[in-house]
This record gives sequence, C-alpha cells and structure tokens, in this order.
Amino acid sequence: MKKFVFILCLVLYLAVWGLQEGKSNWNDFYLSPAAPAPVLKIASGYGSHLTGFALFVKVAIFAGGPLKDVDELSYAENLAQNFEVMTELYPKFIDPYHYCQSFLATISPEYAQRANDIHERAVKEHPNEMYYPFFQAFNYFYYLNEPVKAAELFYKMAKLPEAPSWFGTLAGKLMGRGGNLLAGRDMLQAMFVTEQDEFVKDRYRRGIDNFNRAIEVQKSLDRYREHQGQDAATLEELVPEYLPILPSLEDDYILVWEPPMLRLKNALDK
Repeated sequence: MKKFVFILCLVLYLAVWGLQEGKSNWNDFYLSPAAPAPVLKIASGYGSHLTGFALFVKVAIFAGGPLKDVDELSYAENLAQNFEVMTELYPKFIDPYHYCQSFLATISPEYAQRANDIHERAVKEHPNEMYYPFFQAFNYFYYLNEPVKAAELFYKMAKLPEAPSWFGTLAGKLMGRGGNLLAGRDMLQAMFVTEQDEFVKDRYRRGIDNFNRAIEVQKSLDRYREHQGQDAATLEELVPEYLPILPSLEDDYILVWEPPMLRLKNALDK
C-alpha cells in the first residue's frame, strides 16, 4: 500500500513538473514555487530525497535558461523558496548549496542572507567541509558588508588542520576593517602562538604590531571625546596633545577614521 501511495504521489508530482516544463514553451522566465517541505515529506514518504532531487533538476533547468536580460528580483523569491524546500527534503545533497551560492546570493543583500541561512543547513550536515562556512563568510563580507561576522567564520575555519594559513590573517584583517580592533589583535595573537611556520608567524607578528598601534590611536580618540565632548574630526587633531605622532603601519595598512569608528584597512583594498 505504501509503495502504491508513493508511486501515485510521484506520478502526480512529475505531472506538475511537466506542466512547469510546458510553461517554458511560452515563458522561459517563470519558476513555480515548491510546495512546503512538510507537505512534500508527507506526500513522498520515503521518497523525500527523490522529491528534493526533482526540485533541484527543475531549478537547474530554469537557471540554465535565457535569463541574461531578466530582472533577477522577478524570480528571486521562488528561487529562494525552492532551495529552502529541496535542502530540507534532502539536506545531504551538496549540489543545491553550490547552485544556491551561484544563483541566489548574487541577487541582493536580502537573498545573500537567505543563502547564508540555507548554507547553515549544509554546515550542520557536512561539518568537515569548508566550502559552506566559506560561502557564508564571503557573503557576509562581499554582499552584506558585515566584515566582523566574516572574520569570526574565517577565524573558526583557520583552526581546522587543513585550513590555509592565510585564513587567520584574513580573519584579523576583516576584524580591523570592521573596527573591532581588540578582537582582531586577539585573533592574531592566538594564531601566532600555535603557528609553526616562521614566515607565517612573522606575518602575524607584523599584524599584531599594526593592531597595537591602532589601539593606541583608539585610546587617544577616546580621551579626546572625554575631554572635548565630541569626536575629533580628523586623526591629525590628536597631535600633539593626545598623541605625540600618528603611527606608521606595516604591509600597506592605514587607519581610516569614520567617527565614531576607527578602522584598520589595507591601502590596496577598495
């Protein structure tokens, strides 16, 4: 009986999918929403993985269509909803997460956050893979302008045995870019203590020196605010009463004062 119900539900679902294909004859730009995951789980029973795979195929066909001049926001919500449903039905299937990063995260900050929420399922299902926290970190930095959250993820990944050595440096760099100077320095100090490669260790040492100098400037800015009742308009206003000279930094780093936040950034960054 279960097999009969499953086959019947599968036939009905494939029929609906066939209608979707028929629509493509007159409109290549329409992506139908998927039924809610709980409904599909009940309908497909033990075949929920197959249903998730079928949704992925539907989205893959849509994404491979002529979408060059189509407004992405016109299909973004249905695209996000399909990815959410298929990954709930078949969370271990890795391809949807990669497609999600390629086609959903790029649409807008809102959908970059939706993509990160979907990647959270991938992180739980595949805890030993770095792809998915990397996708999240990239989205936080590039699409969502949240460098501190990106830094936290890169710092976590940097502790993995197979992680590239530059993950730790990037974590500190993004913390500085986000204005969290103390956390950035602490990250680099933790990486410095455990690092065995002398070249990488020296890079961490220079980064720590940069953060220490930036923190001294931050302390001077705090004193200025306390005494003057307002933020300094420029860093030059700190000299010489609150700071003897503005420090020089290594490796092309600069201090960017955007009241009330002091950022430590690389001069080559945009």
